[in-house]
Amino acid sequence: MQFYSIEAPEKLVESAFTHARKLPPMKRARNSAVQNRKEKVVRKMEAFHEYLDKQLERMETSVPRFEKLHPFYQELLPETMEVGKIKQAASQIVSVRKLLKRQIVEGKRHMHSPSTDAVAHMHAASAKFFGRSASIVKSLKKNIELLQHANTLMREVPDVKVEMPTLILAGYPNTGKTTLLKRLTGSKAQIAAYPFTTKSLQLGYFTMRYRDVQVMDTPGLLDRDDANYNPIEKKALAALKHLATCVVFVVDPTPNAGYSLQKQHALYERLQKLFPIPFVIVINKCDVSTQEQLDETHNLFGMDAVREGEGIDSGLKDHVWRALGFSR
Repeated sequence: MQFYSIEAPEKLVESAFTHARKLPPMKRARNSAVQNRKEKVVRKMEAFHEYLDKQLERMETSVPRFEKLHPFYQELLPETMEVGKIKQAASQIVSVRKLLKRQIVEGKRHMHSPSTDAVAHMHAASAKFFGRSASIVKSLKKNIELLQHANTLMREVPDVKVEMPTLILAGYPNTGKTTLLKRLTGSKAQIAAYPFTTKSLQLGYFTMRYRDVQVMDTPGLLDRDDANYNPIEKKALAALKHLATCVVFVVDPTPNAGYSLQKQHALYERLQKLFPIPFVIVINKCDVSTQEQLDETHNLFGMDAVREGEGIDSGLKDHVWRALGFSR
């Protein structure tokens, strides 16, 4: 979901001049020398305008109409960028294209108006057109910079297949969701051993019994009111709200995560109330857990929780398959 990228206004104007200068030669017409010179200059003016208009149009039309996007993106993008300012910048490009259109119309009219000194008039009219057009484009400097920055931010936005069954990995930070994503899908997401390492939404896919399933690793959530969630956590909530077909809640039974089992269970119950969809529990880091910790986890989350390290790939996928209600 990238915007069309254009050059900074100064470079854009320079490129338009270069494009206009590289026009192929005109066929000789049976006109006066002055008339031929006028036609040549008008062609350059038209080429200059067409280049600018095409570049601006491609950027303008590439900016998404946010109100027409899938609800997931409508909720996610305001947490990633300033949507209101992006709309204003796109609208400003529309206005500038109209002004440039007016300049070429007026410029051509002035070029063909009668004058006692045709050559001087021609040079004055063309200089006025090129100068005003360049100034109008350069007025877009801040708007283009804003859109270019938004384009950089858009790289964080996942290209989600909104119609595909989607498995959301949720839980507290540092419980091993990204590691689980990698095991299930082969995704090469970066993994680090400190809280809040997932700043954006990571995607992967697997196929089971000829059905494709999308897996999304979300930033860690904390058990608190929605109003207190930060932008990173709101991304996770948007995914749960608009995409999740099934939620895999990842639990770390060890003290290493920094969150007690009671806190993790409270978050699990909260999410279940917010999102009435199938949930599957995965107990992570079993290889470094004590039997007491595992027993306590099963007492809280149920005996059907899937243990990491015990055939998690097939076991978890079987649980997900049943949760999704797929027929065999």
